[in-house]
Amino acid sequence: MVSVTGFALAADDKPQAGKVGALTPSGTELEFSDCALTANERLRHVQCARLSVPENYEQQGPDDVWIDLLIVRLPATAAQVQDDPVLAIAGGPGQAASRSFLRLDRAFAQLARRRDIYLVDQRGTGQSNPQPCAVEEAHLPLAEPDPTQLASLARACLQDFNGDPRYYTTEVAVRDLEQVRQALGVSRWNLYGVSYGTRVAQTYMRRYPDAVRTAVLDGVLPADVSLGPQIAIHSQAALDALIRQCDQASPCRERFPKLERDITELLDRLEAEPVEVRYESLRDGSWQTLRFTRAHLVNVIRMALYNSDVLSVLPPMIDSAARDNNLVALARLAQRLDISDDIALGMHNSVVCTEDAPFYPQIDAEEGEGTYMGPGFLAGLKAMCEPWPRGEIGEQFKAPLKSDIPTLLLSGGRDPITPPDYGDQLMKTLSNARHLVVPERGHQVGLLGCVPDIIARFVISAEPDSLSADCLDRVQAVPLFLDRNGPSP
Repeated sequence: MVSVTGFALAADDKPQAGKVGALTPSGTELEFSDCALTANERLRHVQCARLSVPENYEQQGPDDVWIDLLIVRLPATAAQVQDDPVLAIAGGPGQAASRSFLRLDRAFAQLARRRDIYLVDQRGTGQSNPQPCAVEEAHLPLAEPDPTQLASLARACLQDFNGDPRYYTTEVAVRDLEQVRQALGVSRWNLYGVSYGTRVAQTYMRRYPDAVRTAVLDGVLPADVSLGPQIAIHSQAALDALIRQCDQASPCRERFPKLERDITELLDRLEAEPVEVRYESLRDGSWQTLRFTRAHLVNVIRMALYNSDVLSVLPPMIDSAARDNNLVALARLAQRLDISDDIALGMHNSVVCTEDAPFYPQIDAEEGEGTYMGPGFLAGLKAMCEPWPRGEIGEQFKAPLKSDIPTLLLSGGRDPITPPDYGDQLMKTLSNARHLVVPERGHQVGLLGCVPDIIARFVISAEPDSLSADCLDRVQAVPLFLDRNGPSP
């Protein structure tokens, strides 16, 4: 999952001279013009277009509801361009491709030499009829697994939903992507999906196999896995790996001899008595006050486990909070890791409440016991979905994907939500695939180290079995900080 904030089209988004067009399925021209987008508060000039699609594909009359999809093109840098571009599909669910991948061409520089990269904001996200559910305390699903609060939030969210929530699911979004392909005149995509985006990619591969040349699935979520029941367990396993890393390195072990106990005791203490924390915001320098609760600490740990670089600073923060009751650093990190502004919660709910929650097993009262997240997370998700209208899914939607499309699966060895086991599971039904695990790293590994080069070589050759991945053997765990000065030299 990539957390990027700040996104807007430039005020002057009129077609410019030199625009490139493509015919839409109806014969009208899809026009790209210069536009300015921002990510991480940095402006970038790219090419944008709009394509109207029906909200309900069974009702496409002029009086029915239509959605304008935002399409972003990151043009290839070489004069000669291949006719099989890359389509990047964002995670979440609820993240916008235009936010998550605005600089993907720079990360994938080798691949972007001869291939355009397209970003399509999935319906309900970004600038494709976004459904953010702008209600108070919108961060609660990430920080407070309280069933009553989540059900109340869902009802408020439904009141703000601009459209019919039944039509903001994966299968409908995949039909949108096919409309985009046809409008662009693209013969076949090279798909790059991250996290939930791997579910979208698999659905596209199943429904339109002839439209996909290759697929890269980064942070694999198999089609037949319902996200939710195993989150606390997988996240605890990633935290355990962090604790083992510290125990096995003498400088870290000597500096933090009781890291595991400190985490447990701090969680218990915050549950009994939250702490009022006043801190200076790293975003704008303003002074903020936060009533730091157990739920905030759970969310900090959970989000930090996604990113090994962020995780490396967690031990000294825990130590400072446990020894001196100084939670300023944790409060700042909570602000940094808060992705509520980056998730379109309405679209997120439409996906989860249609494709995941209905397939959860009977909730066990002991679910989550013994993990730092604790019990109740799954119950909270189910409560959030109780009032939410369910969309429809096809008979094969939850079946394992069977495909011979050249596919590269990527996993982080310490991924807290889509562990390597998920990639192994999907490999059983793919006949032309390769699964690579980047050791000691968390969620979304496609941008790390030599992995972009591996991806480029795979997309160019479309031969997963011939890939050399020896460079991954040199990947090491990110050193853990001992204090604000950094790790041991």
